[in-house]
Amino acid sequence: MAHFARAPLSGRGEQRQPAVTLTRVVFALIGAAALVLGYVGLDEYLREGAPGSRDPLNLAYGTIQLFVLGSDPLEGGTRFPPALQIARFAAPVVTLYAVVEAGRLLLATEMRRWRARRARGHVVVCGDTSVARTLAERLHLAGRRVVLVRERPIGPLELRTRSLLGVQGDAREAEVLRGAAAGHAAVIYACTGSSAVNLAIAATAARLAGRDRRDLAIYAQIHEPDWALTLQARRLGAPDAAAQRLDFFQIDQLAVQVLLTRQPLPVRPGGTAPRVLLAGDSPLTRALLVELARHWRLRRDDPDRRVEVDFVAPDATRVLERIARRHAILRDACRIIPYEAGVAELLAEAAGAPTRYDRAFICYADEKFGLQLALTEYRLWHRVVGDVVVAVDGLAELSDAFSPEHAPPLLDPLDGRLRLFSPAAAGCDPTLIAEDLSERLARLIHERYVVARLACGDRLGSRPAMAAWSDLDESLRRANRLQAADIGPKLRRAGCAIVPRDGGADDFRFTDREIEELARRESRRWVEATLAEARASGVPPARHHRPYLGEWDELPPEGRERCRSAIHDIPDILGEAGFQVVRLSDTGANRALFPA
Repeated sequence: MAHFARAPLSGRGEQRQPAVTLTRVVFALIGAAALVLGYVGLDEYLREGAPGSRDPLNLAYGTIQLFVLGSDPLEGGTRFPPALQIARFAAPVVTLYAVVEAGRLLLATEMRRWRARRARGHVVVCGDTSVARTLAERLHLAGRRVVLVRERPIGPLELRTRSLLGVQGDAREAEVLRGAAAGHAAVIYACTGSSAVNLAIAATAARLAGRDRRDLAIYAQIHEPDWALTLQARRLGAPDAAAQRLDFFQIDQLAVQVLLTRQPLPVRPGGTAPRVLLAGDSPLTRALLVELARHWRLRRDDPDRRVEVDFVAPDATRVLERIARRHAILRDACRIIPYEAGVAELLAEAAGAPTRYDRAFICYADEKFGLQLALTEYRLWHRVVGDVVVAVDGLAELSDAFSPEHAPPLLDPLDGRLRLFSPAAAGCDPTLIAEDLSERLARLIHERYVVARLACGDRLGSRPAMAAWSDLDESLRRANRLQAADIGPKLRRAGCAIVPRDGGADDFRFTDREIEELARRESRRWVEATLAEARASGVPPARHHRPYLGEWDELPPEGRERCRSAIHDIPDILGEAGFQVVRLSDTGANRALFPA
């Protein structure tokens, strides 16, 4: 059973909290005892006093006065009953504790505000959502100083037990971000429940930090996948985008990478392709379709073998057509059959010749419905050979109830094949969020290289570059990142931009003049990067690189052709990322950039 429950943030804080609670309970009991003893003692002391002095209201008032270091009936008295003597000292002690505790809490709050304002090189997380809380917790566990900005009040106990710094207010306001020392932060995350608010926070943070802060990274959560693509496209095309790191992340797109890392599709050498049941109407379903295609393309042993996917959703046909228009990789790596009936109807129709599935992914927006489907549709258990993965967030805490790790489990885990998966918990990974569009394009450049070499007969591991991105040597990853980061400047040089694919005719091609000019630029970029790498590492460039380190006119023909191929591939690389290249003008603006 996959387990996604949040871990305690601070073992030290968790140990300290019971002691604080016990102290409060002790003083509360002392206070109650002082009230009782004071009332009883005062009643006994006033037995021979003036008529009416023992009235219950007078006794109660006199008892309460004990807590403020004085009581009218006791003025001038010297001999008091034992109960009253105890109350005379116990009540002021309780009052003193209350004053000290209140002062401590107020001072702690002010100290946290001061520490937040004076923080340097820290992380600012803005938002009241579960994503913001999870991200703040993980960053804290990783040893980072975190300042949490929320609109809802942040309780002092919550901050103390989590060792967090907190600022309350609207993060769109510059003064609130200044209170969190956002201008001196290393990373800022905008994770509210509104994409528009997150964009406003990112814009305010960028203005507050200024263009000189090239070491600041700002990440804004975008909830709508199409909107995230649009913003990423505009960011890639922004002039001097490298001056400040700004990117937009979508939790579902990050979560599916984690999901398929934990639940990889089986590879059967020489056998049939795996078959997957994917059911649901949530955005995670659409992200999972695309990631399944990318995942399988690198794992299959035959380029013509496509993974079989039965896609069940209320509007499966329309959704599939829309995704396929934007992501051509679906046609290359998947054979998808849409079903607009429910899962139960699909399984019932195939009762005569039952289909076996290697995996089942249940990803409904109504997560309670999805979990109930996985728990009650017994034919699903019979048809799925591997795990049944159910996407949940609000119900993620049920993981413990089904987990065989907590023997005996509270609920039947169906032979351990039922897996609860929380997209929010999986996607709130600072490392994944830091993979901006340039990083993803770099990974696509590498994947295209690996796929091409596999088609030529190479095998994974046969050479250093023939490895999964996560296993690739850092110097090779850096080379791909630098190539990807230069795509935007190249497109601007050619008077072009990128937009999300719309499924129309994608017939963009660079002109011969553009290819030649941009290939020269690519050669200069590669030479500068290679020499910089050699200077940084102290190791001279590899022997097979040396013939390509000269000027363009001195390069061997294969070196020039390699640079031209890198330019030819740009539209295809962007196409796999869900974009397409368009010209900003059809009036010949590109000819002005490349004069004859």
